Amino acid sequence: MKLPKGLGGGAFGGGLMQNVQSAMARAQNLEQELEQETFNVDKGPVKATFDGTGRIKTLKIDKSVVDPEDVEALEDLIIGAIRDGFEKAVELRATRVEEITKGLPPIPGLGL
Repeated sequence: MKLPKGLGGGAFGGGLMQNVQSAMARAQNLEQELEQETFNVDKGPVKATFDGTGRIKTLKIDKSVVDPEDVEALEDLIIGAIRDGFEKAVELRATRVEEITKGLPPIPGLGL
């Protein structure tokens, strides 16, 4: 079986195998790491806290925007906060994956 370029050779590419094993170990813990991260989204009267996986943890709505005659405006604020939180979580995950795989060739089965 022929190994991918850079993986062949005596010491498996001069430590590359150790880097791959380290990346795989970190990838296995990525979800737990992201769950520990939190960040806030502030849409003025609507504020939300998310974890790094994109799960919403808290949602605060200023009562000044609760108008039974204009529910759509409140819905838009909430949707905007949730969208921003999800986008930030996606960016955080991409950054972490890039940190994990930096300097490694594409590896089938790594799951990243």
